[in-house]
Amino acid sequence: MQQKLIDTLLRAALEQAEAERGMLLLWRTSEFRIAAEATRRDDAIVVRVRDEVVTASLLPESLLHYVQRTRECVVIDDAAIQARFAGDPYVRQHTAGWMLCLPLLNETKFVGMLFLENHLTFSVIAATRVTALKLVSSLAASALDNSRLYGDLQEREAKIRRLVDANIIGIYIIDLGGPILEANDAYLRMLGYKRKDLVSGLLRWTDLTPPDWRPADVQRLERVKRVGRLQPFEKEYFHKDGTRVPVLVGVARFKEPRNQAVVFALDMSEQKRAQAIALEARTIKQMYVARKLHDALLQNFQGIMFRFQAARNLMPRHPDEALRTLNEAINDGVKALDESLGAIQGLRSEPIA
Repeated sequence: MQQKLIDTLLRAALEQAEAERGMLLLWRTSEFRIAAEATRRDDAIVVRVRDEVVTASLLPESLLHYVQRTRECVVIDDAAIQARFAGDPYVRQHTAGWMLCLPLLNETKFVGMLFLENHLTFSVIAATRVTALKLVSSLAASALDNSRLYGDLQEREAKIRRLVDANIIGIYIIDLGGPILEANDAYLRMLGYKRKDLVSGLLRWTDLTPPDWRPADVQRLERVKRVGRLQPFEKEYFHKDGTRVPVLVGVARFKEPRNQAVVFALDMSEQKRAQAIALEARTIKQMYVARKLHDALLQNFQGIMFRFQAARNLMPRHPDEALRTLNEAINDGVKALDESLGAIQGLRSEPIA
């Protein structure tokens, strides 16, 4: 659609201005790009689609910058005006004939520029032709801008449709009051439903939400109505068989109708199972360490008690040997206590989940 508009605009501009060559520049993100070029070949006008940056060899850059800044139509057709842009390499190389640069404005929005020139004759472009070109450019700017917006919308819709059809994550459209209006296969499969269940109109996200999650959903619903979106959050849905499915959910309300929203849901079942397995493994490991600690402590303290008993027996007849035995027992006890405290600290510091 946009290419047809560009073709029509350039042909009409060259015909109206009796130009030798014309270029259409469109504003793209942060720069002008050459969208198309029209040239005369014998009695025919040939339009060629292009998509490239502006260079000094193709166009007078200083003239383009001036028109962009002032938003005025500029015609270089005499020495006085040409002198203003005499420093431009393109203008210096093309002194004969005339050049015209016209801004394309959709109300106050800068859509692009139309550049026309004729260096094959020494004639000047008539003021009436410039006035007609201004009228054509005004209509073209609106049409081109609307065409671009329509094309962007179609592209975004196509991307969203590809995402929905890819069935990588569950995507569904809801009425904020409860009904699920549309859903992709990934969402239905996640909860064990068929498309006929959706078509029946009986699926409601409020009914699929377990009771313990509903108070939080009431608060989220108010935020969606007020702000229009929700950052991803975790919740659960009922599976058709009655089990619960953990999901990560994101919500964005439509501007129109305001009572509808698109919801993205990622099944977290595998992640939750992996977390449960990891938790169980850590618990088993901690129990194993705790048992080893218990056995080591028991063995150490049994040895210490044996030394205390031996020291008590030696005390009446061999006090020096008894003292040495007591010191050894105390040292063993301090060592066993340090090892036990280290093991206990390790158990406490290891994350559980």
